[in-house]
Amino acid sequence: MKNKIYTFDEALNLNEKLYHSLYRNHINPGLYSIYKILGFNKMDIKSAYGLEIILKNGKIVLDFTSGIGVLGLGHNHERIIEVEKKCHDLNIIDIQKFGINKLQAVLAYNLSKLLPDPLDTSFFTVSGAEAVEAGIKLITRAQPRYKKYFISFDEDYHGKTHGALSFTNSEKFSRGFHVGINRENVITLEPGNINSLIKVVNEHSIDKNKNKIAGLIIEPIQGQTLGLLPNNYLKEVVRFCKKNNILVLIDEIKVGMGRTGKLFSFSHENVIPDIVTISKALGGGKRAIGAMVTSAKLSKLAYGKRKDSALHSTTFSGLGTSCAVAIEALNIISENYFLDDVQAKGDYLLQELQKLKTKYPKAIVEVKGKGLYLGVIFNFIPYEKKIRRLNIPFINDMQVALMGSIVRALYRDYNILTHFTPPRPSMLVVMPPLVVTKEQINQFVDALDDLLGKGLLRLFSKFLIGNVKEIL
Repeated sequence: MKNKIYTFDEALNLNEKLYHSLYRNHINPGLYSIYKILGFNKMDIKSAYGLEIILKNGKIVLDFTSGIGVLGLGHNHERIIEVEKKCHDLNIIDIQKFGINKLQAVLAYNLSKLLPDPLDTSFFTVSGAEAVEAGIKLITRAQPRYKKYFISFDEDYHGKTHGALSFTNSEKFSRGFHVGINRENVITLEPGNINSLIKVVNEHSIDKNKNKIAGLIIEPIQGQTLGLLPNNYLKEVVRFCKKNNILVLIDEIKVGMGRTGKLFSFSHENVIPDIVTISKALGGGKRAIGAMVTSAKLSKLAYGKRKDSALHSTTFSGLGTSCAVAIEALNIISENYFLDDVQAKGDYLLQELQKLKTKYPKAIVEVKGKGLYLGVIFNFIPYEKKIRRLNIPFINDMQVALMGSIVRALYRDYNILTHFTPPRPSMLVVMPPLVVTKEQINQFVDALDDLLGKGLLRLFSKFLIGNVKEIL
């Protein structure tokens, strides 16, 4: 039938060739090509639980990507499933546009108890970018009109919607787009240098007590490059901004919710922002939900009048079941033993990767990160020089291709799913779900050890020659 649409049961039973064709033709052919190069097109999934992705051919793949931070609790965590099922069994209301939703109220209250005072007022979103948008708008509403500038940082990532894109300075995501806040109103600084911040604020001062900077938006750990800020830098930034009436938004979307061994990573510096944005792992790996949390004082400044109370809203804000899942996810992750366990496993993984660096000093330059967000940085320079002698009609970025060969080999030969980011193509991102076991960590480390032991040059050459048609 020409206009046939599939049922859910039919969708589940589509053969691999057919649903690949549907994806390529109706979603994103460019992304499909990248997945094919990395070997991820050979992933016909039956089910998933914890770190394990079970394929229809019986293979079990360990997911060391966390869905780029979404799967803090892994796939289909039993307590999350239980809450979802209970919501369905009780016919919990999801859409409540008029009246007070008790699950929204409880989630907001729980966040207020887990965050430091005065962060006690939440606005719920579907995504992290929406949470950032809400924070930007709140800053604009809460500050005087003459405060028309924002500060962001090189290589920070805050989302791809028009407003958030104004503050995303990684991977040229904003190239070719109009952005929500004019570029001349966003000042981009190098992270880690407090003097450059002081200089910019002084340059935009009206008098001794006034400046034109409305807000500063910062990632405590850069999500795209795993850029770590110097010790006490975040504390100095927050202190200086408070002194100069500049509102600080800390973006915890990727590195919050226990990823670094604390519920929120800014807690390592013992600072309190004016606004914090949360998403990804807040949904327990099952629900799309985010939050912009601020103080009642700032919220009232922005939207306190009745006529202004609905100035900012979003269609799917705080669905009942999504809030229920977030309540449970927060309860699981905020338990002390859980966070202590994350820290212990992060320390162990870092230690084991450092051993590989010592064992393969020519291949591994550095191992960096915090908690269960680590990066293994490779030295590709010697391999680039040798591979260029193969005279392969080449690609735009040699390092992307070389890292792609490592990611492909880990998946194809060792059944481990990993990833990297184009802004830092020499870094293998190691970001397992927080529920990873020591045995699974050992499996990953052993696989990387074995791969390195076989020699990277042969691996690179085989990958590049085998994929040259796809790459070109």
